[in-house]
Amino acid sequence: MTRQETTDRRPKVAAEEYARAEELWPSELLGRVTNALVIPNWLPDQDRFWFKLEHLDRHEYLLVDAATGDRRPAFDHKRIAEALNEDQHRLPIDTLEYDGDDIVVRVEGRDGRLRIDGDDGRVTEVPDRDPNAFRGPGGDELFVRAHDLWIRDLQGRERQLTDDGEEFYGWAEGPDGDYDRIGRDRTGTPPSTIGCFWSPDGTRALVPRADERAVTAYPYLENVPHDGDLLPKVHHVRRKMIGDAEDTRWEWYVIDVSTGARVTVGALPWDLQILPWHAWWTRHDTVIALASTAAQDCAAAVEIDAATGAVRVIHLEHDHMFRLNSVWFHDDNVRYLPERGELIWFSYASGYPHLWVIDLASGSLRQLTDGAWAVQDLVRVTGRYAFFTAGGVEPGRNPYLRSLYRVDLDGAGPNAGLRCLTPEDADHAFPPVPQGTVSREWGVQPWELRSCMSPSGRYFVDNISRVDLAPVVMLRDADGRTIGELARADISGLLSIGWTYPETFRAKAADGETDIWGVIIKPRRFAERDSWPVLERIYGPPQVLAQPRSFLEGLNGMFLFGLHSLAEMGFGVVLMDAPGTPHRSRAFRDMTWGEPDRFGIKNHRAAIEDIARTRPWMDLSRVGISGHSSGGYATVMAMLLEPDFYQVGFSSSPALDPSASYATISEAHFGKPDYGDGRAVRRTPDEAAPNYEELSPNTYAGRLIGRLMLVYGDLDEECEPPALIQFVDSLVRAGKEPDLLVLPNQSHFYTPEPYYQKRLWDYFVEHVQGREPLRHHPLSVTRGERLHYT
Repeated sequence: MTRQETTDRRPKVAAEEYARAEELWPSELLGRVTNALVIPNWLPDQDRFWFKLEHLDRHEYLLVDAATGDRRPAFDHKRIAEALNEDQHRLPIDTLEYDGDDIVVRVEGRDGRLRIDGDDGRVTEVPDRDPNAFRGPGGDELFVRAHDLWIRDLQGRERQLTDDGEEFYGWAEGPDGDYDRIGRDRTGTPPSTIGCFWSPDGTRALVPRADERAVTAYPYLENVPHDGDLLPKVHHVRRKMIGDAEDTRWEWYVIDVSTGARVTVGALPWDLQILPWHAWWTRHDTVIALASTAAQDCAAAVEIDAATGAVRVIHLEHDHMFRLNSVWFHDDNVRYLPERGELIWFSYASGYPHLWVIDLASGSLRQLTDGAWAVQDLVRVTGRYAFFTAGGVEPGRNPYLRSLYRVDLDGAGPNAGLRCLTPEDADHAFPPVPQGTVSREWGVQPWELRSCMSPSGRYFVDNISRVDLAPVVMLRDADGRTIGELARADISGLLSIGWTYPETFRAKAADGETDIWGVIIKPRRFAERDSWPVLERIYGPPQVLAQPRSFLEGLNGMFLFGLHSLAEMGFGVVLMDAPGTPHRSRAFRDMTWGEPDRFGIKNHRAAIEDIARTRPWMDLSRVGISGHSSGGYATVMAMLLEPDFYQVGFSSSPALDPSASYATISEAHFGKPDYGDGRAVRRTPDEAAPNYEELSPNTYAGRLIGRLMLVYGDLDEECEPPALIQFVDSLVRAGKEPDLLVLPNQSHFYTPEPYYQKRLWDYFVEHVQGREPLRHHPLSVTRGERLHYT
């Protein structure tokens, strides 16, 4: 029998099955629910905020007095609708500012901001503030032009402060390897501006300069040039690769903005470099700043003498995975408290991630929180209290669910006055601010204005939900008293199509003792009496939380994107956070450290086998796995380290292999390479570090048994395509037959594309279920948007 005859005999997927899966596409699901997440927009220095209240057929904008809970329309919807020529019940307003009787709005789909006159409704354009300018206390702005630093006053007059900037050695410019260098090449966009910190009197600024002239220029080949040229184009991105001697060297200066005179900041020990997103001027002609190593194995709080540039290390701490928040992309859990002369610090030093307080004068350290539970995000600090989210405090609860707590800064010991302000057994979402962002509009950090807690710290908006509990949004005060209900989700649109909640599970790791939590997503036609193949969606590195906690994350979480549609094609889909991930204890985080099985694939297998004991519908003879980026690496390693369990893998943009990747990610996930005697620098271009060879899929290529699809975008600046091709070469030399999908002109962020998702569905339908997909059948949905952390 020929292969074609065998294919023809397989059951075929009907077009109606794709239509059912499309009905659960992320944007379709989001369109069927209201008020899944409410983020208040606080007015500057006020306990008032506006928010968008959603109804199934319309929405409105309300202004709320947090003290009383009183609400009223945020503006005259009819007048604004007439001014914008829009439907008053569906106004596409993205941002809103009050300016006397006028309002200034940003409208979805339109460039710039619009001022709408409160008297006659006249609309005028408002120039956007320069997003790459740093505004000082007097209104002057620092900005970068052609690699040099300039200043602009309130009258728009400009003056050059430096004249020695050059490419790859510019003033206040972000690093070349910012994951969008190729995009900047195409548009001619300059590097982002970072790290300008004004003195309180507006006379000086702490400013960085990044020297990347000796850093490796990594080549990327644009095979389908965007300008139509028939010849490929080469783009170079400067970043340190594993084993390189040269890395970006950050220099810091205190600059007099009236004369341009500069003071050089001294060097730090332990290869520490000042971080370009956290620095605070004190009242004593000094600057408090944070510093870390490129490998993220050491961090410090330092003091800089602005007059001399001398640096004093106030507190230094080593940890092979040191971050000032457990999770990447979240703002650091550090706050400068000028009135107290203290700095709140974050550390696993006690065995769990907790808050500490550093006395800046003496460097002494005292613990603010303690216990067998995990601090997650530091939300706000007022004169007396620190407010933070934490998980695992209440016995018996899912340790990943967030609750808001308050602790007294003046207590005699850890947990002084510790109080839970959100008692419900649910997730209380306080969306974090992405790390390093700065609101230059009002000159304060954005958590002051787009946080669930008011600028004063007296009130907060509580988004209460779970993956299996529809959201209710409450307004509460800083003592936890409920002022009133703001909104309630309407999920009738989801229930009307038979959508079902994800199921939360608790399982055991390979040691038989450690708890693993995760979720299962099932198709709408699921029946316990039937047998269903199992797919795992995996991520797994030590600094990201993968599983969903809130209802919104359960619909469209960062790593759950598209899983409801995938399950609808006839699978039970599992997503979990196994040992090696954050938000638990240090021991849990470090269980896989130093092992070839760095992402703990054996624990993922053990958890699936454990939950299958009480779920006989799970067919463990048909198991597949998929993941993107670090999840792509985990997928490949699962296929190689547990080949008798995972039969089919779909790995996109895998970070392969550690030895051929850029250092920032690899060293944070795997530690520094050791080429012998602790040496972390290669002597020859082909020298390999033995500890990294243990982590490389190339080492295990001969163990592949099942079907493996490898997907990559040829312009992926996060996971280098040549590293993947080198792994393909290892598979070919081992006599293996991988499948390969190349996505031309794609960077790292193609997973929301319908084409990609359709290929993912079809691969598992064909090789796990043994059915014939409907080929050349484009989906009728449009590109979705992955929800980032909530």
